[in-house]
Amino acid sequence: MPPDIRALAEGITRAFNAGRTGDLAAFYAPEARVVPPGRPAVIGPDGICGFFSDIRAQGFRDYAVEVGDAFARDGVWIASGRWRLTGPGPEGPHQTFEGNWLNVLEPGGSGWRILVHMWN
Repeated sequence: MPPDIRALAEGITRAFNAGRTGDLAAFYAPEARVVPPGRPAVIGPDGICGFFSDIRAQGFRDYAVEVGDAFARDGVWIASGRWRLTGPGPEGPHQTFEGNWLNVLEPGGSGWRILVHMWN
């Protein structure tokens, strides 16, 4: 697994947890899609940054990511792992949510950029 994929996951985690959702644009390709569970896809870095800004505004914090697997195919990397986040839910304001994530990544100017980001 290229070390850039772990560095990318760590960079996204740091930016989100610090509330710098505008910095997330650097991690996504211009035509990137975020596909959240049960919602329409969000397209492009500006929309994606706005989506994550809304999540922060709702009170979600303490994002953590583990990279579990990655493999290359036809010039892209497919990476997956586990995520965890705390925020408001039916059991109170600090409920823990967790699940699996999947990214499709392409080489970009200064490393790898996300083309598709999905989770459950």
